[in-house]
Amino acid sequence: MPHTLPTETQILIVGAGPSGLAAAISLICNGIEPSNLTIVDCAEKGANTSRALAIHSATLEALDQYGCASRLIELGIKGTDWRVGDRSSTIFKTSFSSNAPYTKYPFMLILEQSTTEHVLEERLRELGVEVKRPFRVVGMRDSGEKATSVFFESGEIVRTKFVIGADGVRSSVRQLSGIDFADPDGKSIDESVTDLVAQMVLADVSISLPEDQAALYSSGLSLTTSDAGMFLLLPLGKPTVGEGLYKSSQPVYRVGFNVPRALGEPPSKPSLEYIQRNTDQQAPFSLCSDPQVNPNPVKITQVHWSTRLRIRSAIADVFFKRVHGGIVFLIGDAGHVHSPAGGQGMNIGLRDATGLGPVLVGHIRKSEKSSKGRSDENNSTDPDADTDTATLKDYAALRRMRGLENIRLTKRMTGTIGFVLKPRLFNWPLWIFKLLLKLSVFQNMFVYRLSGLGNR
Repeated sequence: MPHTLPTETQILIVGAGPSGLAAAISLICNGIEPSNLTIVDCAEKGANTSRALAIHSATLEALDQYGCASRLIELGIKGTDWRVGDRSSTIFKTSFSSNAPYTKYPFMLILEQSTTEHVLEERLRELGVEVKRPFRVVGMRDSGEKATSVFFESGEIVRTKFVIGADGVRSSVRQLSGIDFADPDGKSIDESVTDLVAQMVLADVSISLPEDQAALYSSGLSLTTSDAGMFLLLPLGKPTVGEGLYKSSQPVYRVGFNVPRALGEPPSKPSLEYIQRNTDQQAPFSLCSDPQVNPNPVKITQVHWSTRLRIRSAIADVFFKRVHGGIVFLIGDAGHVHSPAGGQGMNIGLRDATGLGPVLVGHIRKSEKSSKGRSDENNSTDPDADTDTATLKDYAALRRMRGLENIRLTKRMTGTIGFVLKPRLFNWPLWIFKLLLKLSVFQNMFVYRLSGLGNR
């Protein structure tokens, strides 16, 4: 049955990816009546294409308070280690167990994004809210009495006090609210990262891995560096995830590799042949399909999904804005975007969302109490009287600061990788990099930073 939209709602969430779903859950769990919240998405269910994989410790803690973490953990793989190596050997292997003193989730949960979305949407349904699809926002206008009229491509209009923009990098809410979105260092897309790591290919594939190698790559993320570039490999989750997503009886892995600008733009949907060729050039020799290189050739047997990425960094000027009569708040990729290095994007978006619930509900309750007080005193309310938005502004400033910190982190990571991989007669940076990675203090600092525990 096609969905219809209400003519009025207290809170409208635009975007039903992980951030939008988590924001809705957080708001309901903090006291918003399900009938006062509407969440929409412009895509049919399952049509979203962003494919994050990692859920870090701080994010699991944030989701746990709303009853979501345990189901995600059931479906995912507890990534206990992070291996970095060259094509012939492991340079270092660090364990997330060093985070055990700081969290009850001392691991990186590996789980494909659409499965994460399914779990969050099921939880939201339990709380009494259904996502309405497909509805695309095309306009916003002041409708008086501190409310906004939101116009949809379908012709429907929804009046609301609060619009939460969780609609991704190309956010309609952000653009219609006149909020700028740019690199925080003032650089263009082409200048923000080095040419070597400016483009990436990601793909979900089945591989003819021998049992010993399958076991090796099943417990965490493997990153390989070489003169040709970098190559990553990790599982999608437990076998049931690959079965549910792609009807695959074989384990499914995520592979990724950089494509220097000098080699041209990758195909929009890279083929098996393209991915195999780059795998042979950049992956560990033990994953090579060429029998002259690997006596036990390993081949990609099927490509289930593939895409290309242009690496960029950008952040919204503000995450909170009084505009079109109401209040707009940005979360997730609508507010910030950066390199996928370290699997930070979805995580910081989820933490934007889970923390917004108590803050926005607190603001609404305070406004209602203030309005009631004025009514008791004056026997009427002044719709133009300004309510205190300090807590919303403070939270928006905090989340923007966290976004900036993540942009700096991922820029450092991609910058370091680009510097290390730059061709030289004697590649001394690579040897220094290898030496640093062997130091336990560096390893522990690295996994702590990735976990989000220091950047909640």
